[in-house]
Amino acid sequence: MDIQATSLTVEWTAPADDGGSPITAYRVVILKGSTEIENVNITNPVKTSWIAERLDRETEYTVKVFARNAVFEGPAAEKAVRTKYEGTKM
Repeated sequence: MDIQATSLTVEWTAPADDGGSPITAYRVVILKGSTEIENVNITNPVKTSWIAERLDRETEYTVKVFARNAVFEGPAAEKAVRTKYEGTKM
């Protein structure tokens, strides 16, 4: 992840196990505490990054990325991050 003061770039790789069906989409969820502030569907399975903007400085967020195929949405890859006090604005 590229973490700045008010934005972060989430990057991921396709899961090693696709559950027997090709990955068709991803879903990125950003939580601030227990509050969901972003829930984005990425329908292009080739795209493996997304930029979250308008975040608060020096704030803890939880980022979750789910992979989806024709059968189901798998468990999330999850990471806690903290935005910076200063940094590039997007």
